[in-house]
Amino acid sequence: MARVCREHWLIFGNLFAALAAGALASWSTPMMLAVLYVDIWLLANPHIVATYTRIGSMSSHTRLRWALIVVAPILVLAGLTVLALAYEATGLFALYFALQTFHVARQSYGIARRHDRRLQVPFRNLPYLLIYLLPAWGYLHRGAQAPRSFLGYPIWLPPVPQELALAAGIAAIAGSLCWLVCLGYARREPQADAPFNTFVLSHLVISLVGYVWISDITVGWLVVNVWHNIQYLVFVYRQRQPGVGADSVSSEASDTAPAHGKSLLKKLRPPAAFFIGCAICGAALFVAASHIGESLLWLGLPTVLIAHFTLNFHHYLADSVIWKRHRAGRPHGISQC
Repeated sequence: MARVCREHWLIFGNLFAALAAGALASWSTPMMLAVLYVDIWLLANPHIVATYTRIGSMSSHTRLRWALIVVAPILVLAGLTVLALAYEATGLFALYFALQTFHVARQSYGIARRHDRRLQVPFRNLPYLLIYLLPAWGYLHRGAQAPRSFLGYPIWLPPVPQELALAAGIAAIAGSLCWLVCLGYARREPQADAPFNTFVLSHLVISLVGYVWISDITVGWLVVNVWHNIQYLVFVYRQRQPGVGADSVSSEASDTAPAHGKSLLKKLRPPAAFFIGCAICGAALFVAASHIGESLLWLGLPTVLIAHFTLNFHHYLADSVIWKRHRAGRPHGISQC
């Protein structure tokens, strides 16, 4: 029970942080820039480093590890350079927004599977469908909006008829209502209060707010990105802890261990060391990418953007490999964060 309460606290805490970030970003342009910088330096850059810490754990897959470290960045860089030659910054941001939308949904799908402890319930796979359907509606909605800029840069999204976006919205809302009705019946299940339902609900709320309810594409993206980054950092940290079993997101032993033996400082030291370490390394990567990009501006390409997107898209690729690796005793992989 203590573990379930802690999971609920983390889920709702992350949801509140993301919505609060959106509210502050909507207040004014300077506030939006402040939230953006906090997201980049304290969340997004550490998120990338947290992914790379997982590559080091692939000790039994030496060739694959070196392919991810050496070959994958070169391929990503080459692809982005070709895209920039053809479509400049507009193409880079168009690709980023599409891949980021899919990436967020895939991460939520994988973490939802880790939380899933439900017994036999009606429409068991419906919440997994909704995890994809709400962001898909959001992407179509943004396409129908046809925004001209994103993060201060020009962006192009596929032109979407309003009717198609509306149809996707009706399907998403109908599916969500159906799922909520199913939850009403499932409350009689002994495990109905598991964090799975809370987590899926938080994903649906963030998708609705970030992709549809907020009209500004940048502010909406910021809400989703803050939520996504915090979620990943907490997940990776907890997966690194000893005693995390195959069917639990956190260690059962930690729930039963006496809490009075540790001071608050000792409890906070491991997560603080992890997050501070990721933040420092992430800042170093960010500065290095910016420096390399600025030194190559003479090429006449948006090299700063190419450098940063190379890091970002490489971590997408690394996630898709790392979390799909079969692990003994772990039947439910994260399936691409």
